[in-house]
Amino acid sequence: MREADAATQAVERDRFPILKDSTYLVSHSMGAAPLEAKAALDRYWDEWASEGPEAWELWLPRIGEIADGIGRIVGAPSGSVFLGPNVSVLQAALATCFDFRTERNEVVYESLQFPSLTYVWREWERYGAQCRVVSSDDGRTIPTERICAAIGEKTALVVISHAYYVSGAVADVRAIQARCRETGALLCVDAYQTTGVYPYDVVEWDLDVVTGGSHKWLLGGPGCGWIYVKPELRERFRPAVTGWMAHERPFAFEAAPISYATSMYRFGHGTPTIPGYVVAQPGHDLVRSIGVARIRGHNVRLTTKIAELALERGLRVNTPLEPERRGGWVGVDFDGAERAYRALVQRRVFVDYRPDCGLRIGPHFYTTDGEVDALFDELTRLRR
Repeated sequence: MREADAATQAVERDRFPILKDSTYLVSHSMGAAPLEAKAALDRYWDEWASEGPEAWELWLPRIGEIADGIGRIVGAPSGSVFLGPNVSVLQAALATCFDFRTERNEVVYESLQFPSLTYVWREWERYGAQCRVVSSDDGRTIPTERICAAIGEKTALVVISHAYYVSGAVADVRAIQARCRETGALLCVDAYQTTGVYPYDVVEWDLDVVTGGSHKWLLGGPGCGWIYVKPELRERFRPAVTGWMAHERPFAFEAAPISYATSMYRFGHGTPTIPGYVVAQPGHDLVRSIGVARIRGHNVRLTTKIAELALERGLRVNTPLEPERRGGWVGVDFDGAERAYRALVQRRVFVDYRPDCGLRIGPHFYTTDGEVDALFDELTRLRR
């Protein structure tokens, strides 16, 4: 999205109430809420209020529709994506699909993995998994060669971040997938940090499993995680984190053992969190209508500007300067950065802060050059 798109951008900005009285540079953490999300919640309440239990006939088909909508953003075939409350639950369900009592019992992940997922996988050591953690020298990046070297004949699964939450640095997913193919390991990519702002295609990249969520660049709020499984692998997985919605005939209410759905509904659990799903759909639709490639172009231009303005002021940039090596945000650090973060938020200049990273600054398609300038004007005043 370039300056020639200014009129279109102004129309899109009108859909986000928070932009009227704030500078919003935190979409990497929580995307701005679109007005259409409120309409979706109102519709949910109206259906519940008017139809009672019969509203399930409206809601259940919507799960597949929403999942397919996410699939179209990442190039996934229809029926290969499913929803869950969050990525931790979905990856825990994935973990139950492996038998770690065999010789192939290693789970490889990086030391820069988002902590919630490390909690999930480390606990599987109770059931025979051997976690192999790939270290970082600088706390921001990990050499691709080091990750690939950790993947061997005993590796059952590799769990990596598409982009690291501590630095925004992007991993070389395709090289790691190629190494997995050599050894027979499966790869699970957590794309929470990139989906909606960094184009990728799960089919073109030949990915096995991808997980993500909606409340960052997809503008969907919390409560709508998702999982993609390569169609050829689906029937191989029999999640033990399960429930009646994973049954092939859920409304038959048959006693155990479960007869898994042949579709991606096999990754269902108990009663689904419909409000979290339906409120996320308008954000997905908006991202899809604009196009991730177009969003990426605008984001690269503004993140480059952010890095340049930070360096001009003598601040540390903890994110790769090369656009192809970073996701959608830039980490800027300096003495007193955490205090500055709190002061900025009080002034409704929204960024966030992470230790050893500094301020995380993430522009989306609705972000203007003027907002980036306003942030650095505020920073100059605060640092004085």
